[in-house]
Amino acid sequence: MAAERKTALVTGAASGIGRATAERLSRNGWNVLAVDRDTDKLGWADDCDNVAGHAADITSQEANLEMVAEAERLFGPLNAAVLNAGVTGGGGIDDLSFEDFQKVISVNLFGAVLGVKAVLPSLRKNGEGAITLTSSTMGLAGDAENWAYCTSKHAIIGLVRSLSREIGWQNIRINALCPGPTWTGMTGAIKEVAPAHYEHMKQSVPLQRWADPEEMASVLEFLISPAASYVNGHAMVADGGAMVGTGLVLPASSGKAAIPKEIDH
Repeated sequence: MAAERKTALVTGAASGIGRATAERLSRNGWNVLAVDRDTDKLGWADDCDNVAGHAADITSQEANLEMVAEAERLFGPLNAAVLNAGVTGGGGIDDLSFEDFQKVISVNLFGAVLGVKAVLPSLRKNGEGAITLTSSTMGLAGDAENWAYCTSKHAIIGLVRSLSREIGWQNIRINALCPGPTWTGMTGAIKEVAPAHYEHMKQSVPLQRWADPEEMASVLEFLISPAASYVNGHAMVADGGAMVGTGLVLPASSGKAAIPKEIDH
């Protein structure tokens, strides 16, 4: 049965976008190695006969190599890798220590680089494959007192664009997902600890809501699927329209904009 299925490795799979992606791929016929450092939250994988949980620190080169070896041992060479693990890193330039900045970069950027380097040999065994890295809309914009996270996510897009030109000839595609506000373990506390910020983020989205992780999982599944066979080096934004403009966002109940049709200059 395993040989009939394609195999994917998903990091950050204990919760949020990573878990939703691993579960979605499992339902749709993939073998999945679900990877996370939080082994206590990988128990859900035990209920799926084509998903295996695996504990790993993605900032370790050895751990990245071991997780790929485990995927191959269980399911065979990889067809896709969803390198999704990440951490936040809020704080102003005067407040966030360099050590904390290093932690953000270590997970969000170095972890992605080590992951790509580890999965490529396995993907090459199949003669083709797809990689996705999770960036953010903050990888395309700036955000006050969030410079460490923004820097790491900008770097992810640069990595994707560069590698797409380096490994594309090997029939291996690499793309980035740039989610907008999404309910995950990493972001869910915002409503409680910073309700004004939460409301501002919601109001900035024309759809007037945060995304569900499953909505991001569907985009990631598309990016590694044959349906996206000519999509390479792309930073795909899924943000409910938040980044298409900076002007007024009308509430759903509003009939017309309160902007005069004619204004005297």
